[in-house]
Amino acid sequence: MKTLKKYGYIYLIFVKNCFIAQMEYRINFLFANTIEIAYLCIKLIYVLVAFRVGVVINGYTPDALLMYVGSFTMMTGFYCLFFYSNFMMLSNHIRDGTLDMLITKPVSLQFIATLRRIDFGYSFTNVVAGIAMIVIGWSRMGIPVTPVKVFGFIAFIFVGVVLKYAIFLIPSLISFWTVNTNAVNQMSTAIWDMNHVPMNIYGRSIQQAGMFLFPVFIITNFSPLYAMDKLDISYMVWFIAAPIVFLFISRKLWNVAIRSYTSASG
Repeated sequence: MKTLKKYGYIYLIFVKNCFIAQMEYRINFLFANTIEIAYLCIKLIYVLVAFRVGVVINGYTPDALLMYVGSFTMMTGFYCLFFYSNFMMLSNHIRDGTLDMLITKPVSLQFIATLRRIDFGYSFTNVVAGIAMIVIGWSRMGIPVTPVKVFGFIAFIFVGVVLKYAIFLIPSLISFWTVNTNAVNQMSTAIWDMNHVPMNIYGRSIQQAGMFLFPVFIITNFSPLYAMDKLDISYMVWFIAAPIVFLFISRKLWNVAIRSYTSASG
């Protein structure tokens, strides 16, 4: 508990410092949110088409699709808020040798290297818009608003954030050997973008890959499925096990990567 309290305090300092730094350039913050609003409008086209046509896609009504798009949008916002900048900067730390300075800090290197930056600019719009879409879809579908439903949904979101950290850290670790990971990051981003619709729309092979090999479907699909009482017990078991499994894998790969690291100065 003492260690958790220590790291919690340090993380709050990170949040405070990042917020102050980003608010010094408010125009950049506004431009970032403007860009995200444009991307958000593109995402909403799928839902607007479904509402206009009124078609039910593989058992999912337009209101259900709105919940899925809202979950995807919100989780994208959380990823940009907590992880994206850190993962993108990791290759720069390795290439420029600034990782050497982080190694000297009296805290976990993985903690400070992958969680130090918090980006409010590209995340605010997505988080707010995602929550709004979830609330609208929830209300239109007539899903009961009970403590069990609400707290369960929040738990699924929290575990989804943890899982996203674990699985998207893994491609970034390749930078310890290749230095530049732009191609890998673009590929993982493309896989993530497949996740803006219910996984049942895809074929069985894609569903299995997105559930077990690179489990992006767990992150955004399970919370709406839980709210709609469509989540199987077997999926619930994997939902609990997946974050543990992939956190373990990412931690082991991090240790292997650090052992192979040589500073920029040699």
